[in-house]
Amino acid sequence: MSAGGAWYDSDKKSFIDAPSKQIVDHLTGEATKLRWHIESEQLEEWEKSVDLLKTNLNEKAKQQLQALRAALSHPELDEVHDVILEYDFRRRGLRLDCILLAPGALIVVEFKRTKLSQADRDQVMNYCINLAEFHEHTQELMKDKMVVIPVLALTEGKAVQKMEHTEFYSEPWNQILKKPLECDTSSLHIAISNALKLTQSKTKIDRDKWLKSKFAPSSTILDAAISLYGQHDVSAIKKHSGPVAKIERCTASIKEEILKADDEKRNCVIFLSGAPGAGKTLVGLNLAFDTDIREDALFVTGNAPLVDVLSKALEYSYKGKTSRRSMKIPTGYAHENVQLLVKNSTFKIVKAHHFLKDRGQKTTSKDGRVLVFDEAQRTYVKGKRVAGHALEEHEAELILNSMEDSYSKGAVVVALIGHNQAINSGERGIIAWFEAAEKKGWSYSISDETLQLPGLFESEEIVEKWMNSSLRRNLSEGHLSHSIRYYRNQGIEEWAHQVMDGTAEKANSIASKLHDSDKILITRNLNEARNWIRERRIGDERVGMIASSAGRRLIAEGIYVQPQSESNIAQWMLAPSGDVRSSNMLEVAVTQFQIQGLEVDYTLVCWDADLRQENGEWASHQVRGAGWSKSNAMLEFRKNTYRVLLTRARKGMVIFVPKGDESGEDETRDVEFYDGIYNHLIACGASDMNQLK
Repeated sequence: MSAGGAWYDSDKKSFIDAPSKQIVDHLTGEATKLRWHIESEQLEEWEKSVDLLKTNLNEKAKQQLQALRAALSHPELDEVHDVILEYDFRRRGLRLDCILLAPGALIVVEFKRTKLSQADRDQVMNYCINLAEFHEHTQELMKDKMVVIPVLALTEGKAVQKMEHTEFYSEPWNQILKKPLECDTSSLHIAISNALKLTQSKTKIDRDKWLKSKFAPSSTILDAAISLYGQHDVSAIKKHSGPVAKIERCTASIKEEILKADDEKRNCVIFLSGAPGAGKTLVGLNLAFDTDIREDALFVTGNAPLVDVLSKALEYSYKGKTSRRSMKIPTGYAHENVQLLVKNSTFKIVKAHHFLKDRGQKTTSKDGRVLVFDEAQRTYVKGKRVAGHALEEHEAELILNSMEDSYSKGAVVVALIGHNQAINSGERGIIAWFEAAEKKGWSYSISDETLQLPGLFESEEIVEKWMNSSLRRNLSEGHLSHSIRYYRNQGIEEWAHQVMDGTAEKANSIASKLHDSDKILITRNLNEARNWIRERRIGDERVGMIASSAGRRLIAEGIYVQPQSESNIAQWMLAPSGDVRSSNMLEVAVTQFQIQGLEVDYTLVCWDADLRQENGEWASHQVRGAGWSKSNAMLEFRKNTYRVLLTRARKGMVIFVPKGDESGEDETRDVEFYDGIYNHLIACGASDMNQLK
């Protein structure tokens, strides 16, 4: 197998001659090596797909045993010279079932079981567009008139054959067939034959060169993405001149450091810190799409929900504006190609688990010399099991290794740091980046303000060490201290911080100085909380229920805390009122994992007994078996969870604390648990809604 992104590849003859079990065993071995868990259904599907391919690619070899197949054989299939299975499109989160190579043709085959849906058609078409937009050698071959042909094949059942398509996209995708050829076991050879008849040249495709090709976005989609990014209305941020000016200064300061590192061929980590809602992500996106560095920049985030929401919001924004005829079609793309364009317009924003799947390995990509890493404080510790194996080093060090191996000199990591926002166990924190930089000899740029943030380091001695290190370069603008959330101010974040630190007197003092519109409200009545929020939501404003992922007993109050496995945060954040998936329905509570890095206009924060007051201090609990179990090790993470929940609102927030089970029958909902939470929040300056009437 070549050193490319495929689990299996060979010439056609070797593929046909090899026993099916040998090929499936090879695929299983690659999957195991890459720490994929393969279900028995996947193995069965592989066996069927391999047999189906071998039958259709070697029609002539079966002439003596299958006279009918021999009569229907197509000599054109001899032109297929290479087979690639399970091609892993690095960093895109895609794995293509099969690619067949022939002179002048790249045939993308996607196998399905019993029926074909529109989602299947969209999937295989998106694979083809991804190859055209991001795979360097495919782009080169398409310039030489190579065609890209999508094929959908059923391994069971009968397909309504659709194999007469001859229409290709307009520029720049004019070498991609516009609709997939559709077939089943009996007609795959016909689909392949028809695909070969669509060739426009005899351009030779070198399998090894194709597999080793790098991820390299085309200039046309770069321009389109910039056009989309510049016109979308994703952030819903109302501009305040002070904070926006600060964001612009931070962006300019970091950009200057990036360009200096490039000129000096110096590897560098640049730190940007900020309060929740202060605009760190906005700075990161501005850098990723900056016209001077965009071809070298990539925005990577461990906050997968943020990527989902940004992608879907771009799509909604684009569709809405095209329907109003006010959106310009990006240069190089026809109006009818809008849907596929939108799906690929966020290629500069990558989920960390895609980018970091092969931690410590070369990125094998051309657009990541400048890596903007969101929520950088959340990198994992050495030994943490990720994707089925224990990390050999702290994740920050593995990232620097990967960047250094790929780019040698001039690599930059921009680390965006949220203060007091670690919500997972096994996270190393900001110190991992300093230690990795020191070990690797990378310089680091950081402001005095960031270094002196309370709680960032364990002691003043450590602060002094990193302040005065020879590797340190001063960053003139590197901390965003003020929230830019509409109608909110820094006081909300400060209040939440004091609440979590247990300093009720300080929290009360902050609350007393807040504007009337920023009062922190609390209630023991869920319907009262819902009604308060519904009365205030106007037009396109978003509202939503949020809760701790450990809030397991909220179910007794009729609150469903949605697990990550079921979450569709993009629908929750963007679906309109009346849609059962919408946050505006106030029926489903999403957790800190989904909402971190996002915000809505009004929040209903549901507080359970997973974080409660005991002897005047916070205590962490979690449901184990039949009831609650104390968990001291999770205390800081649980406190950070509620910090996140308390800072997600742009305009207003109400906190719901249940009364508990007043009958005393349900020990998991002891009234004292919830009274303790309520009384502490009241002492911290929260106002009971009933007392304001």
